Amino acid sequence: MQPDTARQNLRQMLWKRGVSLADASLALGRNKTYLQQYLARGMPRVLSHQDSARLGEILECDPDILRHAEIPPPKPRKRKSPRSGGRSRAPGMAAVPEMEVEAAAGPGAIADEFAQERARWHIPESMIRHEGYARPEDLRILMVRGESMEPEMREGDRLLVDTGRRRPDTGELFVLWDGNGLVVKRVEAVAGKEPPRLRLLSANPGYEPYTCLVEDAHIVGKVIWTLKRM
Repeated sequence: MQPDTARQNLRQMLWKRGVSLADASLALGRNKTYLQQYLARGMPRVLSHQDSARLGEILECDPDILRHAEIPPPKPRKRKSPRSGGRSRAPGMAAVPEMEVEAAAGPGAIADEFAQERARWHIPESMIRHEGYARPEDLRILMVRGESMEPEMREGDRLLVDTGRRRPDTGELFVLWDGNGLVVKRVEAVAGKEPPRLRLLSANPGYEPYTCLVEDAHIVGKVIWTLKRM
């Protein structure tokens, strides 16, 4: 069996940069076990070029050393749905993936399931760049679970998350791993605390604010829009 150079290079660069598998997975907008599954179980068999490019940025290396010679397999065709009508992407539209990783709006629910793409939403690129100030390739769509962010957002609403923005400013809405689970909260820095902590606030007054260590708060990205169910 030929050695898997791409996986060996990824292990070496993660160790060299001091980046954990969980942190790198979350930086991709994936479940924290994504790269562990990739390295240990071969799932997925090959990284997408988008994921390897992002890992190249995170690890400050040439993404080509993280890529296999074979081309990543195409996404399976999906059945027609009311959202897309089964049509191909129109010019000027970005295909934004909706992921199975759920941004739980509870007080800290754990999302252990393996991240998978469940659909693609077509959004005008001009709106993403000029209204959301984001790059289409950085966007992911996650579903809200729980009631702690009501009435601002409700169960089943979708969040458009910019994974390129992971430094929260006071009061902004972020999806993050709080040390217990994946949540969506408004985030404030707690002044004068050592070690540094973040204060996480819910919209529902029935849910008390709580804090977590900055080192435990693995930021997935900033919520730039909420897609509400009617």
